Amino acid sequence: MSEPQQRLSLPRVLAFAGLGIPLAAIGLPMAVFVAPMYAEELGLGTATVGLVLMIMRFWDLGTDPVMGWLVDSRPTKRGRVKHWILGSVPVLMLGGFFVFIPLSETVSPYYLAFWLAVLWLGFTMLQTPYASWVPMIAVDYDDRSRLFLWREILNTFTLIALLVIPTLLAIYMGFGPREQVLAMGVILLISLPLTVGLASWLVPDTPPPPGAEPVRFSWPTIKSALTDAAVVRLLSVEFLIGIAIAATGSTFLFAAKDGYGVVALAPLILLIYFVVGFGAMPLWILLSRKADKHIAVICVCLWSSIAFFVYLPLSLSGGGLALLTVGAVVSGLGYGAAPVLLRSMMADVIDREDKLTGENRAGLYYSLNSAAYKVGASFGIGIPYILLEMLAGYRPGGENGPDEIAGLMTVFVGVPVAAYALATIFMRKYPLTREKEAAIQAHLLNPTSDHATTNPSVGD
Repeated sequence: MSEPQQRLSLPRVLAFAGLGIPLAAIGLPMAVFVAPMYAEELGLGTATVGLVLMIMRFWDLGTDPVMGWLVDSRPTKRGRVKHWILGSVPVLMLGGFFVFIPLSETVSPYYLAFWLAVLWLGFTMLQTPYASWVPMIAVDYDDRSRLFLWREILNTFTLIALLVIPTLLAIYMGFGPREQVLAMGVILLISLPLTVGLASWLVPDTPPPPGAEPVRFSWPTIKSALTDAAVVRLLSVEFLIGIAIAATGSTFLFAAKDGYGVVALAPLILLIYFVVGFGAMPLWILLSRKADKHIAVICVCLWSSIAFFVYLPLSLSGGGLALLTVGAVVSGLGYGAAPVLLRSMMADVIDREDKLTGENRAGLYYSLNSAAYKVGASFGIGIPYILLEMLAGYRPGGENGPDEIAGLMTVFVGVPVAAYALATIFMRKYPLTREKEAAIQAHLLNPTSDHATTNPSVGD
């Protein structure tokens, strides 16, 4: 069982949270800028790009569990995660260079697929041990939310930079889509080694106790995780949230241009969407502390599933910058909070397993968590792109009539609304509540105590 940790000071928390910067420098551009660049500028088309992105995300279904197993079973004498995070840097930089900075005027689907495989491998090598770090350094139920909250705060500042800098380059230096994506690639290539170095220096990474039995690969353990009621619900909602967030980002610029008539300033309106979500996030975290985390997730998803409908009447009213801003503010209130809470809830599951079994399997659980979100995110790009081309007849950068624009707006609104609504349903009756965790702790301290009112079995 893990030893209690001292609460991290703010500078160390910020060093930990900084590792989210290169991850954000990949996630947002891939959905909002890189996918449209390959579809329009590099000639692949929306359906081809969507299909490649969807297929390549299934690569993560293999690499994520393997990475999780390696994190759990291959620590060093100096720690459990830092060596994997350091190892991710060259792989991620190589994949990031060729995905963000293609050297030809056109590329084949095979080029995109190969370098995406390298990029996602490096992403997994960073993200899985990074997420697995949280249960090792957080002290309790609410401290896990604190760590993820600070990560999202720095992520939001990264998103601001990724949206503002290319927009300014486009306005004042005439940068086109490819040059803007190149600028984002440079941000990634600079921020990755800097943030990894800072986190490796400042954040503790406690090795297993001397003589501790190494964690071994076990099909029954994986089966137990995949049949655990709490894990199943978390993975299902992660998948759906991934769809909702990626679908919004991947179609926002199209909807802004043809649904609202906003082109040059569309990235800044998307920035407002993110900033509003950042501003509202502490309120959702406060709700999770007053009630329970799953209650807060339900409220976030319910709000978002309703709020996205506002884009339709605003578009039909004539669109324009002001109305698009209203839509971004209303829908943005729910952005970002659900992933923070879900990752914190998975840390609760890991802590429960650690207390009950004496084994920290953070790598396994976060690899499943990561795979669910990333596959959802790929569907969040692939599904809308395929629907836009095959059903709506929408052509990015081409001539589109009222029917095609109506189809675009239906896809832009309908996919996230459906995903958020389903997430609300899946999160009902989530089993690992604050009360349940307290009961497990009471049971461990005194197995005969009346406070242990529930059976703290691993499978609950």
